[in-house]
Amino acid sequence: MDKKNIHQLILNFAKLVSVDLLNLAYQQIGILKYWDENVSGEYFVVSSVLTKYFQDQQPTIFDVGANVGKYCTLLKTVFPNAIVYAFEPNPNTFKLLYENIKSLNVKCYELGCSSQNSKQTIYTYRNDDTSEHASVYKNVLLDLHKANNVIEMEFKTTTIDEFCSLNDVSHINFIKIDTERHELDVLMGAKKMISHNKIDIIQFEFNEMNIISRVFLKDFYQILSNYNLYRIDSDRLIPLFSYESRNEIFKFQNFLAIHKEIQV
Repeated sequence: MDKKNIHQLILNFAKLVSVDLLNLAYQQIGILKYWDENVSGEYFVVSSVLTKYFQDQQPTIFDVGANVGKYCTLLKTVFPNAIVYAFEPNPNTFKLLYENIKSLNVKCYELGCSSQNSKQTIYTYRNDDTSEHASVYKNVLLDLHKANNVIEMEFKTTTIDEFCSLNDVSHINFIKIDTERHELDVLMGAKKMISHNKIDIIQFEFNEMNIISRVFLKDFYQILSNYNLYRIDSDRLIPLFSYESRNEIFKFQNFLAIHKEIQV
């Protein structure tokens, strides 16, 4: 059978079983797996990757974009002795975050992290003002989520570099960043800590919202040049090695950046 016939056979099969072959292929490499922390691989990272690295340490962890505290709760369940700093800029969401994790000994801050200290605007749904989709990019809600009624709120930002200096944080073992396409700005505000090898492992999200923010995966490669990058799958890490443009896939995925001096 020649290539043309094989190609047609595949198309016919896809139509027959109503399968989106592209999405199916993506899911085989850790993309578009967002249903819960088990499918996305976040539980795997915390329970398998980080436990191997932290061992008996008392790790220092930053949760940037903590939302209502689900990830913080997972971290404190697996690492009860960890020193966890949680950042959430949405004032409505912050109230829920504080209530949800106040018994976990987590340090909570009603702040956003960015490339500089400033006041910024965050946008969210009027009928769901604690949504995890809240973003500093209004068009994330308008264009991608087709929102009809968007409200805005002002919030303060800090940089990770300045926060660490003011709060005597000399080293961060792990930082999770989920800021609805503001992840690169967060890292820009941590340039000093990154360049001085003071952050060991970084988890960040990348998806179609990066089209709105005009941020590419290559930008992360540049600022994280001392790290090895992996795509997170449900139960494994997929190494990406050197930058290749074919990995510029604007679909939901989580990445783990592990400092090159660390063996995990």
